[in-house]
Amino acid sequence: MTRKINKILSLFILIIMVTNTFAFGEINVAQNIKGALLGDLETGEILYEYNINEQLAIASISKLMTYTVMMDAVKDGKITLDDNVVISGHTAATEGSEFGLLSGETVKLSMLVKGMLVVSGNDCATAIAEYVGKTEDNFVKMMNEKASEIGLLSASFINPHGLPINDSDTGQNHMSVSDIYKLVRNVLTNYPEILEVTKLKELVVPERNFSRKATNPVLEVIEGVDGLKTGFTDEAGLCLVSTMPITENEQDYRLICIVMGSQTEEGRVKKTKELLEYGKNNFKCHKLLSKEEIIDKVNISNSKDEIVDVYPAEDYSRLIKNDEKITTNISYNNTVKAPIAQGDKIGTVSILLNDEEIGQVDAVVNKKIEKANIFVKVFRFFGNLFV
Repeated sequence: MTRKINKILSLFILIIMVTNTFAFGEINVAQNIKGALLGDLETGEILYEYNINEQLAIASISKLMTYTVMMDAVKDGKITLDDNVVISGHTAATEGSEFGLLSGETVKLSMLVKGMLVVSGNDCATAIAEYVGKTEDNFVKMMNEKASEIGLLSASFINPHGLPINDSDTGQNHMSVSDIYKLVRNVLTNYPEILEVTKLKELVVPERNFSRKATNPVLEVIEGVDGLKTGFTDEAGLCLVSTMPITENEQDYRLICIVMGSQTEEGRVKKTKELLEYGKNNFKCHKLLSKEEIIDKVNISNSKDEIVDVYPAEDYSRLIKNDEKITTNISYNNTVKAPIAQGDKIGTVSILLNDEEIGQVDAVVNKKIEKANIFVKVFRFFGNLFV
């Protein structure tokens, strides 16, 4: 294409007009809690937020980081979930919620994971920390290093379980709601097998004469919820990170819900239920761009083919609220000429939500575009004379 193209070509307008009898419209769960967030796992979209940037005490939500650091060691081949862990006296003496570990006994690492995540055993978290980090203090250092690695700027850990050392701010594990969201997305993306444990409504271990319901109250209340972690201390209040897949729509997605600092158990469950139902009933996941589908045809006058198919460089999906308008536009580089290599960028696709840009994807060609030879140019020239 020898002429300059600087206009914006409107590819299509997709208006999402989903009618849903059960849609809530807007929602507000801010009363009597310290923070809340509803978001999508894959895209990172935040659908509802309240006080998500304040550093808060997180209690046993800390165990999600303990799990992450442990699973990193499993992935690196340093340990396996089938390993036998010898329980120390320090572990057995861990206070707070417990699995009942005894000094000197041997327990499978996989069982410690269940005890930590299903019934929130502080002793299990300590045992994992000592096994992975050699000492609890070294493991806590690993937790803080991992927080820095994944960009959790508000995170501060002093132990692997979240039990406060004292009532002062320095005696608690801390994180903001937005950073908890980042951590949960990291866990579910890299180690989705956690859900096989956190979906358990009860932990029964006959050989230990142990039977106890899961600490997660919404497993019994909200159909489809399969995780993730509860927390409680006087400072943190009642906390709950929950998640559930949504499979009834055009494209599956997974909601992440965080409620921090509820004053009552009833409030924690009710607000979690309201948020998850709001996300399920008011949003649908739409694949707006597919790298396999043509989005435009462009005239490149000096190319062998002349008319060239244009594709997005990658897929683009988004959760869209009912009645929101999505517009997709493409702008081309000022000069687009052959030859062009397969996959080369020739423009930019912009995705707009209610006329505000929310994302960009490169516009590319999916095959080598060769330059027209002299015979093609001459043939094309005389052909145009008779058009």
